[in-house]
Amino acid sequence: VDNNATRADYNHLPITKWTKETVHMWLCDVVNINQKHADKFVEEEVSGEDLACFEKKDLLDMGVEHGPAVRIMSRLKKHIAQSEIAASHQHDKEITQINRLKTVTPQMETCTKDKSENQRHYVQETETEIALLMIHYHREEDALKITKSILKKIPRNDLVERLMEDVGKTNQLMTFRFSGTLIFFFFCYVFLFIDELRITATDIKRPVKREMNQGEKLKNLLTCGGSTLGYYSYFVIIMNESKPDQLEQLQFLSKLNLFCVFDFDPNSVSKGACKVYRESRIANLHFPNQFQGEASEVLKNLNLYKQTSWVFCNGRLDLDSESSRNLDYQRWLRGTHREIEQMVSFIFRPEILPDRKCLVIFLLFSAVESEKDPIFDTFMTFHRQCRGEENIIHICENEDSFEKWHTLIQKKYEFDITKQSIYKLDFSQINGTVMKLGPHTQPCGMLLPSAGSSSVTLRQKDTDIMDALDILCENECENAYDVNSSAFQDLKLKVEEEFYRGGKVKWWNFYFSEKEKSKPFIKRDKYEAVRLIVTSQIKDPKSTCAIVNLFHHPGCGGTTLAMHVMWDLRNQLRCAILKDSSISEETVSSQVKYLLKYGKTDESPQVPVLLLIDDSKDTEAAEKLRNCIRRTLDEDCAFKNEKSTNSLVILLNCVRTHFPVDQFKCCETERQYITNELTKKEKDDFEEKLQELKENHKRPENFYSFMIMKSNFSKKYVRNVVCNTLKDLNRDTKEAQLFSVMALLNSYVAESDISQSICEDFLGMKQFHWGEEYVLERMKPYSNLLIGFKVDHCGEYSAIRILHHDIACACLDELDLTYNIKRSDITMDLLHCNLFFKTALGKDALTLSIQRMLIERQRNVDNDRGTQFSPLIETIHTDEGRQKVQEIFTKALRRYETSASIPQALARYLYLYSRDFSQALEWAEIARQITENCFTVDTIGQIHKNHLKYEIQRDKEQETPENLDRYIELAKKAINAFQKAQKLAKTEYNLYEDYNLTQTYNQYADMGLIEVVLTVLDIISSLPLFNGTDTMARRYMQSFLKGNISMRSIYFKDNGINHKYATVLMNHEPFLHELRKQAKTSFELFDCYFSYLKSRKFEEELDYKCRRKISQYFKKYISFFCSDAERSQEKESKKILRESMDIEANEIFLEEQKADTFPGLLQHLEDKSGETMEKITGSYNFLHEHLKSRNPKFKTNLILANITLHLIKPNSKCAISERDLIHLLKEMLQEIGVQYPFPEPYYLALLLLWPCSTSDSAENIGIYVNSIRNSSRRRLPTSLRKRGAISHFLLGKKSGLKRLVPKAKLYYTDEPKESNRAWQSGKIFSQKDIQDCLLRVHGTVEQGEVYTEYGKLKVPVHPAFLDSVRSGFSTEKVSFYLGFAMTGLLAYDIRYES
Repeated sequence: VDNNATRADYNHLPITKWTKETVHMWLCDVVNINQKHADKFVEEEVSGEDLACFEKKDLLDMGVEHGPAVRIMSRLKKHIAQSEIAASHQHDKEITQINRLKTVTPQMETCTKDKSENQRHYVQETETEIALLMIHYHREEDALKITKSILKKIPRNDLVERLMEDVGKTNQLMTFRFSGTLIFFFFCYVFLFIDELRITATDIKRPVKREMNQGEKLKNLLTCGGSTLGYYSYFVIIMNESKPDQLEQLQFLSKLNLFCVFDFDPNSVSKGACKVYRESRIANLHFPNQFQGEASEVLKNLNLYKQTSWVFCNGRLDLDSESSRNLDYQRWLRGTHREIEQMVSFIFRPEILPDRKCLVIFLLFSAVESEKDPIFDTFMTFHRQCRGEENIIHICENEDSFEKWHTLIQKKYEFDITKQSIYKLDFSQINGTVMKLGPHTQPCGMLLPSAGSSSVTLRQKDTDIMDALDILCENECENAYDVNSSAFQDLKLKVEEEFYRGGKVKWWNFYFSEKEKSKPFIKRDKYEAVRLIVTSQIKDPKSTCAIVNLFHHPGCGGTTLAMHVMWDLRNQLRCAILKDSSISEETVSSQVKYLLKYGKTDESPQVPVLLLIDDSKDTEAAEKLRNCIRRTLDEDCAFKNEKSTNSLVILLNCVRTHFPVDQFKCCETERQYITNELTKKEKDDFEEKLQELKENHKRPENFYSFMIMKSNFSKKYVRNVVCNTLKDLNRDTKEAQLFSVMALLNSYVAESDISQSICEDFLGMKQFHWGEEYVLERMKPYSNLLIGFKVDHCGEYSAIRILHHDIACACLDELDLTYNIKRSDITMDLLHCNLFFKTALGKDALTLSIQRMLIERQRNVDNDRGTQFSPLIETIHTDEGRQKVQEIFTKALRRYETSASIPQALARYLYLYSRDFSQALEWAEIARQITENCFTVDTIGQIHKNHLKYEIQRDKEQETPENLDRYIELAKKAINAFQKAQKLAKTEYNLYEDYNLTQTYNQYADMGLIEVVLTVLDIISSLPLFNGTDTMARRYMQSFLKGNISMRSIYFKDNGINHKYATVLMNHEPFLHELRKQAKTSFELFDCYFSYLKSRKFEEELDYKCRRKISQYFKKYISFFCSDAERSQEKESKKILRESMDIEANEIFLEEQKADTFPGLLQHLEDKSGETMEKITGSYNFLHEHLKSRNPKFKTNLILANITLHLIKPNSKCAISERDLIHLLKEMLQEIGVQYPFPEPYYLALLLLWPCSTSDSAENIGIYVNSIRNSSRRRLPTSLRKRGAISHFLLGKKSGLKRLVPKAKLYYTDEPKESNRAWQSGKIFSQKDIQDCLLRVHGTVEQGEVYTEYGKLKVPVHPAFLDSVRSGFSTEKVSFYLGFAMTGLLAYDIRYES
């Protein structure tokens, strides 16, 4: 430690800025305590901020003896008092200087224009004082940069130029101190509260005797000195119990962008602030313990960022459960307090909420009387997490409440919160002040088009519900600003500059182009064509949901064209943009339907929805979404007997591709394309637009994205721009290194970026308050090619990227050609730098982009994988060779240790390009160890298969028994791997990382196995033993391969070589006998795949190629095994059916009636007469009496047969009584236990043992629910489990067996299709006779799961339709109808009681 520097720290820095080393030095030098006591403070990590909170007891607890503890406390209080006096004197001096500045500023502005020496001398003296004051706040090395940044933001570039001229003359900081520019800067700095800049509160805002106007103060605290709420991205509110009269004044809560609310009012849902807020906005109701776990999962499950999280911090009395009770202080401290600490720590992680863009508000509706109040402990938690009080403000109901709160905090921390507090305004004044703040919405609200050229108002709460959609309103942008104001003109210039430089188009761009004196927005040549296609879907519909695909080159204006069409159709269609393509199709479909039906009566026609899907890589996701929306809407229309007269939803899918014309030709749906080539009219439009830009903007020739399009995407133009910008690049600087990384990412990964915070850390910058402008300033001269923008994904954050894809590609070429900076060098530097992989906002998106750049293969026109590896790896392989590629993958594995795709890609590279099979196998094994799934195991098989083919090709002139043995060993390894991959493909697995593998079943393993089998058969048929014209030898070979005879039984010409070959075949005989069976199984699987499963549109070409290849393989296969007659038989039928043997009469009857299986018996629930069911039950009862051995399968069928007969023909004398059935069931359950592999016994347990009321004991029901879930998961194939289960019985209102209502009895029509649609849509439950028949069960939704409660037992119930449970993991009371399915209990028609 530098002792002199540390000593200077405690002499000049405030105590809150002391490090633990500074504290140690102060204790030794000033307090003069023993070294061993001072060392304890270092060991305990005590900083100055911690020390300021210490009391004597804290010192004693640390082990400091009584005497030194007294001395430390005495010196500490004295030091703090002296610091406050010094600060007060400094503050008085500053106020004097500022008041003087107020007086002289107008005179100084005049003086800068006047040339008289006296006036210039006067100004010079004043400027010196201002400059010194400025430099006092900011150290000398930062003062110049701060000034330049703020002047640009004003914007006053003319003053920047003057400032730089002054500095350039002497290159000394003194020149800066006397620059006339500083006058204008400081005036703005102090009095105009420039957005995103404020003098540090602890330095300038000292407590003053006279309190400023509290309304203005509240505005400044919430906006950081601005006029709108845009400075802080999110607000976090901590509140206690509100009073009834205060609830009427809480509309301002809906104005704030609330991340979460910590509510200590247990009645808030029913009669508090939460109830008021939810009347106008959506809030998900949570508890603190729900914020634990993996960050990405918590964000997704709780719907954070998208909807407000309302967190109950001390119970929730509207829920009747032990865990939601209101606790006394001691019990709360032992339990919930720790959960709140963990939650606060979670939300203030760097990747969740950066503290400088989040404001914490303590909203005290009532006084906090004691420090033993949970809300005070919560304040201490926030104070520790926020590292001080700067980003915490306090709003109290009155001065008395404030004084109590102020006293508690000052006693604990000895700092004054007055400057951060509001306490002289009542809540009506607070409400009015906040509601006046911008941004302002349209006075008449947001409007959507409705039937008959009318409009409906879209409420904010409904916008919250449709959180996956960015909705375009009819009156978008209107009346938000006074069009004659300077603010409007400034916004216009800023938005235009951002767009034409390379930012994404905004609705504002179209709005500005429609104003007077503005030229129209440029329309690409295909604008009218796209608009016509969209509108024709309305007039000439083919289905309820249609797709219009727009294929476009990157950076050629595809998204802009699509949004332009939407803008012009916003009065005719309900337009929206899909915010995030990763949201489930069910969620999007549900919200699209909500938008479609919004404000509509049953009689009024519907206004179609136009939904934009931006930046798609293909048409697959859009087709999945279309199918889901069709199902949702078709079911709704069918139930209401409606026939749509138009397409209710049109998906405008923008597909980014390097082959727009080719994909346009291959696409079968409605489509259009645009390319990076302008027509003559488009060139003229761009030229005209340039003239307009020159009238309103300085240097529009630097709007490079616009200029690239104007130049008709000229590569020469782009190259010149890049060469001029990168001239004299110094590769050793941080700026050049960061720019190189951006060029690499933006060239190979669409829409990639690097967050501002990561850029700041990489450049070694302090985190100032004024945003990305400073990063761009630091990045000069490369900043001309960069743009900053906001990313709204997993929380809003600022990011930076290169303006245009073409510029990024040209930069990479220039770095390579001129500076010899290779792509591999940049990639290795990127992978080496820890900062790019550290925890920070935007880090997950960056690491995903890097991974995609390394492993994502490019698709070709046929939607097949056009490259074996990612384009980056392909380029490095071509230009730099194998060694570089291997180094990159090896380095990447250290960064992505849990990703199997990296070692798998390297393994594929080694066996395909290097033929290094042994090393490839090592990497493939590493991939398998990380993640064992059908893809990683298949890679092992492919290595052995390719190795086998390579060995055969290499040794084709040297066939020997030794080679044959080696070939068969390789074939064994390959087939073993492929068989394991087949098994894994039939089980559940997570979607693999590469990205372009869209098949639900991995075909490559089956294809590989067939290829290996055919290769081995080729080898064997060419052996001297079987080769030639001897037909008997040929038959021997066929019999041997079929497994009919052993090698020992085959006659062959006895010579040395034949004997050796025969010995090898005998050694591998079991394996060779299985080859035919293995190949046949794979052929049958492909037969089912192509016969029973319909190809999706995007897979048709792939399936055609696969089918053709399999056909060729099969012809070859039958040629090995079959004579002409056998071959004909194989072609006719490839399946062998086995007839049943003789069985007893009753068993024959049961089989004839399909009643010998559990699912067959369930089908007889539709037997209306009951006669057949009576005979079936009679057969089972007879067998039950006479069979000596009755297995559980027989017993389950017997019980179900009797239950079915009871329900269909209640008066039948054949049925066993309910009591005897229950007795038989319990005996069987005791026999099989709870781990039985089949679900049927547990299904019967749910039917017969379900409690009659909530007061009945249901202890074992929970066990049986878990058992049926586990057994069905093992029993049913993955593909079937994903299809959703059927409830053959639902719970009714009657008692005994009559409470089981067969689903077959609930069909309200004789038309099966109509009934099925009613079930699928849930509309059947609106029928009165159905409601009279079924029992509605009450329960809760917690963590996204549905439960019904019986006594103290919570029984899990799966929602029959996933979208019936709201997103956000809100804990709510619900009711539903209960269904009994083979996978467990299902909840139908879920209704939220709120």
